[in-house]
Amino acid sequence: MVKEANRPGPPESSVLLRVAAAGSVVSGIAACLAERELSPLDAAASAALVIAGMTFSHRSRAHPFGIVKPLLALGMVGAFAWFFHDLYTSASTGQVGAVEAPLAVLFVWIQVAHSFDVPARRDLIFSLGGSAALVAVAAAEALTLGFGVIVVVWAAFALTGLGASWASMAHAPRPPVRSLAAASAISLLLGGAALALLPPPRPSSSLVLPSSLAGDLPIANPGGLAGGGANGVEPAHAGRTRGATRMGGFLGIAGPLDTALRPALGNEVVMRVRAERPTYWIGEVYDHWSGRSWSDPHPGVQKLRSGSPFRIPMPAGDAGGLGSPDLQTFYLASTGPNLIFHASDALEVWFPERSLYVTRNGSIRTGVGMAAGSVYTVLSSVNQATPAELRTLGPSSRLLPPGSALPESSTLADLQLPRHYRRAGALARQVTATARTRYGQVEDLIGWIAAHTRYSLDIPPLAPGQDAVNQFLFVTKRGFCEQIATSLAVMLRTLGVPARVAAGYVPGSYNPLTDLWQVEAKDAHAWVQVWFPGYGWQSFDPTASVPLANPSPGSVLLHDAFGQLHKVPLLPLGAGAATLASAAAVAEWRRRRPRTWAERAARRIERLGRRAGRKRAPAETLSEYADAVAPVLPRGADDLRVLARRAEESAYGPTR
Repeated sequence: MVKEANRPGPPESSVLLRVAAAGSVVSGIAACLAERELSPLDAAASAALVIAGMTFSHRSRAHPFGIVKPLLALGMVGAFAWFFHDLYTSASTGQVGAVEAPLAVLFVWIQVAHSFDVPARRDLIFSLGGSAALVAVAAAEALTLGFGVIVVVWAAFALTGLGASWASMAHAPRPPVRSLAAASAISLLLGGAALALLPPPRPSSSLVLPSSLAGDLPIANPGGLAGGGANGVEPAHAGRTRGATRMGGFLGIAGPLDTALRPALGNEVVMRVRAERPTYWIGEVYDHWSGRSWSDPHPGVQKLRSGSPFRIPMPAGDAGGLGSPDLQTFYLASTGPNLIFHASDALEVWFPERSLYVTRNGSIRTGVGMAAGSVYTVLSSVNQATPAELRTLGPSSRLLPPGSALPESSTLADLQLPRHYRRAGALARQVTATARTRYGQVEDLIGWIAAHTRYSLDIPPLAPGQDAVNQFLFVTKRGFCEQIATSLAVMLRTLGVPARVAAGYVPGSYNPLTDLWQVEAKDAHAWVQVWFPGYGWQSFDPTASVPLANPSPGSVLLHDAFGQLHKVPLLPLGAGAATLASAAAVAEWRRRRPRTWAERAARRIERLGRRAGRKRAPAETLSEYADAVAPVLPRGADDLRVLARRAEESAYGPTR
């Protein structure tokens, strides 16, 4: 049976099929190269060997060399031995990133070896199938829709190969172009329908996703923020307000949060995030308010030396263990600050360095600057209490288990105010006069801000000595997330409610094809964290909302489709469609109209016959049809026969 299964098939002479098979394999190699699963040298060498192997197989297809197959079998055994040895020595249980690159190399080696022994059609079909495996391995690492270009090129080669295979099998002169086009259209429709029906993705916390650094440079002040040193060569600079992203500028994220700076953020992609659920991704937390800017002045940071996975200590006041686990992997698309973004309370961090630094408020910093291409993974505990749970708590603290209360030092820091806010405090007490719970106080203040202020990025400049909260609440009543969040936090502090401001990013837009949240510079945000006894720090945002869960691909596609429909100019589009339809109708009429007198006569005879209830048979001559119709006509039967003969003579010449 083994011998019969390996019996070579008839030699395949179709050059088109062989070129398509080689092109599909080379496209798969290019896909692995694009996702950095192959080095440029390995990709170029393997592509050249595949082309050479296909050429060799084509020339020796009728008389294959017997020694080739044993040599290739030995090569395959060596490739598998290398693969398992590499996994055994470098990978650990659950590490997906350690498997994908060796798997890509193994598949490429199999394709290279196989290309030297493809004399028959079934061998070339195996190459087409193997190229699909290469593309699939690369697609597992794809982060952008640009990967789709490679998929389209591969699909073109694969479809051409399938058509050429059919043509060779059927001894047809060329592939069935129309059938291939129809099959492609049906495949796209079925694939789109399957994508639309897929449930929301959920990453597994049992798998450790990859971590890597790109263009990393040491930070001058270990544990400090990038740009704080004097060497001037660090990749990110705190407080920088120039450039496309202003990373570390108006929203802090790498320094003080200055509410006097105007934002100028664009659509540049900052990072992409794969997460179990969307949430606020925190960069820094601030508890000291100066009247103009927020900062974290507490000296000293805790250095973690364990290496991946780093176990992050729970900050004081946080309700550890109450939240649900959430796994996030961050793929940096541009150079940013040396901050590890995370959701709510970070528990573990996978980062390719020997040490990390954690501030008292829970901000996580690295000892190196991270450039575009860096990757890290965070396991967080999302402690998001429901409104019903928070409504059970009164404005003041209740008796709590040991260790769950906010320490006195933290309470003082989170109630700190630079001056006595007489008007803001009076307004806060007036707005919350009927509130019976701390949650009610927060909601009443958020409602008042929404009703009496206006969101705008165009804020007037803040003069020296002016207080940002007083200006926003009682003078301009115009601002964006910084002014709104700051005013809410300050009014809560005047009521004795611990509050602070966090800066980071909202999720951004969800891409259903890559299962990634795409975070752009404009998604930088500031919001308020309020401390609740027994539940720790809870996030409140007066200016933005975050989805409760990852959406299904179908809902995203429908939302995007309807969003694009609103942008379509209906009047010009309708006019253009009407013009095209009119042109098509005229063209069809011109194509169908009779071009000669004989054709017009034949049409007239057929029309008369249909009215009399007698259609013309396909094999019936015009004279035969006229003779058959004449008896049922009320008059003009002889004229009809004469007209039929004259039409035939005009078209074919006189009869004998």
